[in-house]
Amino acid sequence: MTLEDELRSIADAARKYLMIADEDVERVKGSERLFFERLDEIVKGALRSLLSSELAQRFIERSGLTEERAAKLFRRWLTLFVKGGYDLDHAKEVFKIGLAHARYGVYDRLVCMCAGAWLREILKAIDEGDVDDKIGLSISAAKLIFWNLIMMLQGYHVARVESLKKAGISPQLADKLFMLKAEEVYKSFKERL
Repeated sequence: MTLEDELRSIADAARKYLMIADEDVERVKGSERLFFERLDEIVKGALRSLLSSELAQRFIERSGLTEERAAKLFRRWLTLFVKGGYDLDHAKEVFKIGLAHARYGVYDRLVCMCAGAWLREILKAIDEGDVDDKIGLSISAAKLIFWNLIMMLQGYHVARVESLKKAGISPQLADKLFMLKAEEVYKSFKERL
C-alpha cells in the first residue's frame, strides 16, 4: 500500500468513525466569515495556551519557533480547518504538519492539548457569534478538529515507523517487543496506582 493509499484509507475511516458528513464540512465552510472575523482572537487564545505550557517551551526553544511564526502557522491551520475539503489533499497537508512536529520531537500529547485549545477557542467563537444553529456548528467543528488531530498523529506514526526501519528495526519487531512488556508494565502500574 502506498503512503497516499494509506492516507486516503485513514482519512476515510476517520470520516466514517466520526460520522463526518459532507454537510458538516459545508456547515463549517459556510461559517467562514464567523471564524475569519475572529481569526486573531481564536489564534491568540490557542497561542496563549501553547506559550504558557512548560512542556511546549522545550520544543519552542529547540525549534527556534517565535511567537510571530507560531501565530502565522496557527492562522494557516485555522484556514485549512475552515476551507479544507477533508479529502486526500487535505489529509496530506495535515499529515505534513504532524511530520513537522515529529521532526522537532514535539510530544503527541502536546498536539492533543493544542487540539483541545483549538476546540475551546472555536467553540467560544461559535458561542459568541451570530449563528443560527450553534449546537450543530459546534458538533461539526468538533468532528473536524478530531479528524485533523487523527491525520496529524498519523504523521507521528509514519515518522516512528520509518525511523525504526532506518535504524534496522522492523515495525513488526517493535510492536512485538512492546506487546511483550506492555502486560507487565500494565500490572506494575495498576498495583502502584
